[in-house]
Amino acid sequence: MTPDGLPLVGATRAPGVYVAGGHGMWGIVLGPATGKLLAEQIVTGTVPQEIRAFDPLR
Repeated sequence: MTPDGLPLVGATRAPGVYVAGGHGMWGIVLGPATGKLLAEQIVTGTVPQEIRAFDPLR
């Protein structure tokens, strides 16, 4: 878990390194949606609205 309780989803400061974690007990349920949205970010270079609040650099 993260200090604010929100997951970390998105690009890190290291080029080409992404993170998707911190879902707590909801990882099994939210993992597929997180993976799909993160893949979209990686492929297109734009952050989907649904994961903007979970930026690891927040």
